[in-house]
Amino acid sequence: MKEQNKKGQIGIVVFFAVLIAVLVIGFFAVMVLGVVDFASDTVTPIMTDLGMVGDTNLSEAAEYSFGTANNFIQAAPWVLGFSYVMALVFTLVFIFIVGYNPHPAFIAFFIALMILMVFGAVIISNMYQDIYTGTDEIATRLQEQTLMSYMILYSPAILVIISIIGGILMFARIAGNTQNGGYGI
Repeated sequence: MKEQNKKGQIGIVVFFAVLIAVLVIGFFAVMVLGVVDFASDTVTPIMTDLGMVGDTNLSEAAEYSFGTANNFIQAAPWVLGFSYVMALVFTLVFIFIVGYNPHPAFIAFFIALMILMVFGAVIISNMYQDIYTGTDEIATRLQEQTLMSYMILYSPAILVIISIIGGILMFARIAGNTQNGGYGI
């Protein structure tokens, strides 16, 4: 009996699911970080101006706790942006690690999923742009996060480039089973 590859073509779906998951997680992380940044900038000055209560200097204690947390929150946008870029790069490394090689007949399926991914990226990018172009406090916090704002606003083009490179890496490999003509034929 001929041994058949029963993995199916789930690798294409996983690739696009990871790309969309990275985009959605990045969107929510930027929003949460903007809210936390606003809250930290509001609370820290109040807490550091408490003064003395009895024998305890609450201003000094608040400087150690809230001041340190505020410094971390101010540095977090660049950490988040770097993590986001590395997650996008990981999606291409994922193809090498898994060694996935779909049948060329699935190129149309790949292109269809890429079009759906672009529609999703456009929706998320437009939602972000609506919040980003506002004049409220959250909008100003998002405008300060330049790397993530750029990556999310231009996510349709960035994800198309990544998926084209991923498609080339997937479909340009030589089939693993070449003793019977390749691709299990």
